[in-house]
Amino acid sequence: MTTIEGLRRLSLCANFSPEALLELSEFCQLRRFASGTWLLRQGEVAQAAYAILSGRVAVLRSLPGGGELPLAEVGPGGLVGELGLLADLHWISSTRALSEVGTLVFDRTVLLAGYRLGRPVVRDLLWAVLQGICAQLRKLTGELQQVLPPAAPWSPAPLMPEPAFDYARFLPLLPSAPAWGPAGLQTLAARGVARTYAAGEVVFAATSSAAGVALVVRGAVETVALAGAPTVALQVFGPGALCGVPAVLDHGQQGVEFRAREGSLLLALAQSEFDSAWVARDDFAASLHMAVAEQLADSVLRLVNRLAQQVGLQRAQANLGHAH
Repeated sequence: MTTIEGLRRLSLCANFSPEALLELSEFCQLRRFASGTWLLRQGEVAQAAYAILSGRVAVLRSLPGGGELPLAEVGPGGLVGELGLLADLHWISSTRALSEVGTLVFDRTVLLAGYRLGRPVVRDLLWAVLQGICAQLRKLTGELQQVLPPAAPWSPAPLMPEPAFDYARFLPLLPSAPAWGPAGLQTLAARGVARTYAAGEVVFAATSSAAGVALVVRGAVETVALAGAPTVALQVFGPGALCGVPAVLDHGQQGVEFRAREGSLLLALAQSEFDSAWVARDDFAASLHMAVAEQLADSVLRLVNRLAQQVGLQRAQANLGHAH
C-alpha cells in the first residue's frame, strides 16, 4: 500500500482532492505494529499522530488508584494521538495494538514546518483534526455528566464598581501570550470587544448558537453541563483561556453553559470576525490557529484527567465497600 492509497482510506481526508492527497503524502509515512505493541505510552512526550489503516487499537488511561480506564477502541479510518499535533504535551493515555496494525504516521515537527511554509493542505489537515477534537470534547462532556457530583447552585452577584483597567497592557502577561505573539495580541485587542461579568452571570448559554469566542483576561469562567440530570461543573477557564471554541469552529450550539465564576473581564471576538480571521493567510490567522489548537488540547487534557480521577475514585470506593 502506498501513502496515497492509505490517505484515501481515512475519514480525515474524505474531502481532499486527488491533488491534495498527493501533496499530503509528502507529510506522512507508513508504519506497521505487531499485535500487543504500544503505539503511544502515557506520560511520554507527544510527537506524532497515527491514522489506523488496518487492524484495531485500544486507547487506555491508567487510573490513579491502579487499573485502566478504556477510553476508546479505534479501527481503520480512525486517528489516535492527534493532540500531539496541536501542542507540546505528554500523552494522557496509552494506545496498544489489539492485532497487527497498519498506520500512517503524521509527525508534528514535519507538519508544523509545512504550516509555516504556507502549505494549504497542511492547514486543511489540521482543520479536520480540530473538528474531530471538538467532537471528542462533546463526548467527554456527556461522560463526565454521568460521573461527576451535582454542581452547587449559582446566583448572579452584583458587579462592583472598580478602577479603570487597561486590559490591553495586561494581555502580554497572560499564559497564552506566546501562542498569540505581540502582533496577534494587538490585533485581537483592536478587533475584540471587552466586557465585564459579575459572578454567576452567563457568558454563553448552553443552547445558544455560536456567538464567537471570548478570551479570559481577568477572573475565571466555568462551564456547566445542563442537559439531563444532574447539572455538573466541568472546567474552569482562567486568564489566557479561550471560551466557546468548539461551537465557533463547527457553528453549532455551545452544549454547555459558560458562567463567570467571579467578577471577570473577557475580550470577545464575534463569530463573523473569527470566521474572516480563520481563513485569512496572515500573521493574525496563524496566531488564532495556534491559540485555538492549544486551547482545544488543554481542554481535552483537563476533561480526560477529571474523568480518570472520578472513575478511579468510584472504583476505590466500590472496593472499600466490598471489603467491608
